Amino acid sequence: MLVPSTDFLENRTRAPLNKGRPGSRVTFFPSRKNHGPMTCGNLMQADYCVHLEYRHDVRTYQCRPSTVCKGELRYKADFLVALSNGQSMYHKFLLPDAQTSPHMREWTTTIEAMLQEHGVLLRWLVQDQLPHSLVTQNLRYLYHHSFNSSKRAALEVRAQVVARAGKQATIAALLAKGLAPADISHAIFLDELRVNLEHRLTPHSMIYGGHDGHL
Repeated sequence: MLVPSTDFLENRTRAPLNKGRPGSRVTFFPSRKNHGPMTCGNLMQADYCVHLEYRHDVRTYQCRPSTVCKGELRYKADFLVALSNGQSMYHKFLLPDAQTSPHMREWTTTIEAMLQEHGVLLRWLVQDQLPHSLVTQNLRYLYHHSFNSSKRAALEVRAQVVARAGKQATIAALLAKGLAPADISHAIFLDELRVNLEHRLTPHSMIYGGHDGHL
């Protein structure tokens, strides 16, 4: 279990999640980085998992980590993320109504001060700063359709694209060459190929060779 070193903070294990809150549902996300399913309390958490899988600076992560306590203060994060540089960071969704509430602003300021005092990193996930829903939809599609692939197969797809004129090809052109859809999806998700994730992926989507990040 990921637990930052905090001498004066108490970490209390949260109750197992058996059912979702009203209006939400328990979802199990198949995590590669965690080598097993992640139990999410709602679809928002499950959607965010795919972004953590996609980020190269994230080594592993935990959904619904232990509650952080100090005196009367309680902080329940949505995620505890272990970064590749060795640091850990809490992530918590901050809903629009909470951003305008004076009580919530006071609470978030207090929580930030409590965690910063002990060197714990924190990131509020504000809705208008999260990736567009179409980006999430595309990443989710690529992730779930790449499970039957491998790193080696993804690199072979990249080699095929790089060998073409202009180092680019449509998805349809690669399929016509006999490349497996899972391998194409895996190459894009691993960022071995670039594509515009802000447009809906179709067979006519153009993908590019290189490691410069998505367009």
